Amino acid sequence: MFIVIDLFVTFLWIGALAFGGGFGMIPLMRAAVLAHHWLKIGPFDQAIAMGQITPGPVAISATFIGERVDGLIGAVVATVAVFIPSLVIIALLTHFYPRLKKIPAVKNVMIATLAAVAGLIAGVSFLLGRTIITSWEELVLALLVLAIALKWKVPYWAMILGSGVVGAFLFR
Repeated sequence: MFIVIDLFVTFLWIGALAFGGGFGMIPLMRAAVLAHHWLKIGPFDQAIAMGQITPGPVAISATFIGERVDGLIGAVVATVAVFIPSLVIIALLTHFYPRLKKIPAVKNVMIATLAAVAGLIAGVSFLLGRTIITSWEELVLALLVLAIALKWKVPYWAMILGSGVVGAFLFR
């Protein structure tokens, strides 16, 4: 029973403090999951990968982690907890945002937050890349996908699907 409460409080905290969407959650999730010894780094990286390949937000990794910690109950509790703060914030913002967005200080905070989120996403990408990319072939594939993403407007899903197919053939 205590594990369910711990899962709920931990993922509620992660959902409340993560800025920048799912990528902002990854460092918080990693720290919390490893500190609680719920998963080792390998299964944690798998949870993040599952969040990347499934349709929907990266935060769905909470479902995978919760399931590994306490089965179906853990999955439900972690998922609900991680989304509660966003739901509350969105509900409040829908009411107040039309008035708030006209205030210059709020505009400046939004611009600064956007820059911070971009840096956070770059940092998380580097951190995940360091633990997931383990050979020069994988590094070449990652750099090729990055080059394609920067040069052409290839859909996100097509890059994932293409990388998966190439990886299936090259890294069996």
